[in-house]
Amino acid sequence: MAKLATLAAIFAAFLLMSHVVEAHWTTITSVEIDEEGPRRGGSCHEQFQRQDLDRCEQLFEDIARGGRGASAKERMESSESLRPCCEQLRQVQEGCRCEGIKWIVREQQGEYRGEGSHEVVRSARRLPLTCGVGPQPCEIRAAWY
Repeated sequence: MAKLATLAAIFAAFLLMSHVVEAHWTTITSVEIDEEGPRRGGSCHEQFQRQDLDRCEQLFEDIARGGRGASAKERMESSESLRPCCEQLRQVQEGCRCEGIKWIVREQQGEYRGEGSHEVVRSARRLPLTCGVGPQPCEIRAAWY
């Protein structure tokens, strides 16, 4: 009986120790903090999310639609969307303007057919110069040529 009492005491001690160890169990959670924060103006993609370039989209649609006897340059210059498009481009960070123009051309490439698609790409390349917002044309390659 004494052995049984000793065995019960040892068992109780182990049981008590297991609860003490379990009570001090620690969970470590790591959190990654971005110390740098967002860059000034954010990424180009973020800018396009904030700044709509819908008037530039309309400008390219006007150019693609064509017109009898009017060149793409004449259609661009006579489009009611040119001035608002230029204003929208001025709101975009300089390093992102050509990316925005490329994005529009890529998004709408299926809508342009034949010579209209070539004229849209040529006009898109010249748009920063036409609007006076860039020192050089955009480099845009059309995948559907």
